[in-house]
Amino acid sequence: MVSTKKWTLATAIAAAIALPATALATTAGYFQLGYSSISDGMAGATAALPQDSMIQAINPAGIAFVGSRLDVGVAGFWPHRSYTSGATPAGMPSPGSYGSSTNFFLIPHIGYSQRLSRNNYVGIAIYGNGGMNTNYHYPAAGAATGAGGPYYGGQTGVNLSQLFVQLTYSRKFLRHDAVGLSIIAARQSFSADGLQNFGNFSAHRHHLSGNGVSTSTGVGFKVGAQFRLMPGINLGVAYSPRMTMSKFSAYSGLFAGGGRFDIPANGVIGLAFKPTASQVLAFDFQRIYYNDVPAIADPIGGLLTGSKLGSAGGPGFGWQNVSVYKLGYQIALSRTVTGRVGFAYNTQPIPSSQVLFNVLAPGVIQRHVTAGFTVRTARRQDFTVAAMYGLPQSVYGNAPAGFGGAPIKISMHEYQVEANWGWKF
Repeated sequence: MVSTKKWTLATAIAAAIALPATALATTAGYFQLGYSSISDGMAGATAALPQDSMIQAINPAGIAFVGSRLDVGVAGFWPHRSYTSGATPAGMPSPGSYGSSTNFFLIPHIGYSQRLSRNNYVGIAIYGNGGMNTNYHYPAAGAATGAGGPYYGGQTGVNLSQLFVQLTYSRKFLRHDAVGLSIIAARQSFSADGLQNFGNFSAHRHHLSGNGVSTSTGVGFKVGAQFRLMPGINLGVAYSPRMTMSKFSAYSGLFAGGGRFDIPANGVIGLAFKPTASQVLAFDFQRIYYNDVPAIADPIGGLLTGSKLGSAGGPGFGWQNVSVYKLGYQIALSRTVTGRVGFAYNTQPIPSSQVLFNVLAPGVIQRHVTAGFTVRTARRQDFTVAAMYGLPQSVYGNAPAGFGGAPIKISMHEYQVEANWGWKF
């Protein structure tokens, strides 16, 4: 029988953590590598290695091997975004080297799983994605420097955050195998400033820039499975199709399709190998289908052939599909301490031909190194810490000839430190 007190505790924490949640991680494009401190310590390589209730965010089947558990955590995230541009007659972006001024964010998460019977489990998780966040400050247009923001906007930047509430059911069979299904409710928020110079290129110029925060909602699902291939080797797979979201009405003149910004399909396959009782080596391959979403994938070159921002098939950020390779190692250092390290590499989402618009969203990092540990305490509780470093990465390109053809470099590196408290009951 599920304890009413436990459900009340989980619900109260979920309500409290959901209100301020804004996730701004820019890892594989704008998807996080992992969604818990345990997972992040292994660079996200946990699709076949469930250890906490947040596993449902990666593979819904995993909660069948976690049992009844509550996890609450928060990450401190420091992304550093910048660009360098040569002079251009069009003045877009402003020449020189500039950095985004907003460089620290808190990213909370919560997960809860409950065993209903021998083979049936349910769970809830609250977490986020995001990362198209930049905030450049410049002298007002017409000042002595001649600069007015990268697009003559003074203060210029965008902010996208995504919050997910995921309800999960998992069923175990044959002792070591399970399947899972999650229903996911998503809420996005977005704002943009300093883009008014693109007004002549927009289908709805009054819904292009400076309209405050706009929200979008949608519902989707994720399916997953975990199987034991042989003793010591587990396989995990999961897939979430494209999630159709309501439109950002205040920015119908920016995003293709009148303000539509859907969440792309994504899938993962993972292996966990236990060479000894105290060690695990895990590998995940993830694919994120950014090409499915016109607002993300359509190239900016359409602006020069008459295609309008905000129109059906209109220009976007020009991102490509991303493949992510995650490798993690875990070792039990003692009866109460477990250590982890990881490395992740992803293909580049932003081609060199698309650097102009991606001054606003320079999610170019391709390599991450991670480490972490868990300390198990009394009363079936544990405390986990993880750290991540996104190695510096730049993409070089040129603005389209119609915008002056200036050489542009967009760059990024990032740091993250997080902690999680877990209670198994």
